[in-house]
Amino acid sequence: MCIPTVSAQSVSAYKIVEKAYNNRFISHFQAQGEMIVYRPTWQRSIGIKTWVHTRDMAMVLIVSPPKERGEAFLKRGDNMWGWQPAIERTIKIAASASGTSWQGSDFTIDDMLNSSSFLSDFNHELLGEELIEGDLCYKLILTPHAESTTIWDRVIVWISKTSFVERKIEYYDEGDILIRTYFSDNIKKIKEHYIPLQLEVIPADKEGHRTVVNILDWVYVPSLNESFFSLQNMRRLN
Repeated sequence: MCIPTVSAQSVSAYKIVEKAYNNRFISHFQAQGEMIVYRPTWQRSIGIKTWVHTRDMAMVLIVSPPKERGEAFLKRGDNMWGWQPAIERTIKIAASASGTSWQGSDFTIDDMLNSSSFLSDFNHELLGEELIEGDLCYKLILTPHAESTTIWDRVIVWISKTSFVERKIEYYDEGDILIRTYFSDNIKKIKEHYIPLQLEVIPADKEGHRTVVNILDWVYVPSLNESFFSLQNMRRLN
């Protein structure tokens, strides 16, 4: 039986995205990093600490500057919360808010807590291959399923053929307008996974705006268990 080329491409595209999806996440993982928000007339640094138990369970803590120290964010399944120590209040984050800015940066809440999935929320089509910073990549276009809650109308992603790291991602809105571009660099191998230690997001319509995240330290924590990822613990972190 003859299989049309389009169908073969579709299967291939899905497998590429699946490999990138499986590479991206390390369970029982802890990392510390620095987020630098650049603006035309100023810049600021935010110290962050992250714990990942599974794809559906993660915690992010702000460790600096002092004014924001102790603010934390928790994801469990489809639910997300934020803790504001200044007002001693836990806030449930609506799914519709996942695309909003995280701490005034160019990253979103979705970026920080991985609330959406390129694998399950999108259809995939392989467009070809291109070099990104000397790394030969698969170039794919992703369009959301009808039931997807993503805010993007389409996404173009370049996935490394060797590491299966997403080296570049372009995000477009309903008017087919480029909203922002994501880049990754400084790829390191950690427990059979290839992880970018530098991430950058540049908005398309704001000259001089960009945000860079550098992962400074990381460790595999086999003892990290599910009970750590609780609302009570989120309020106690520091």
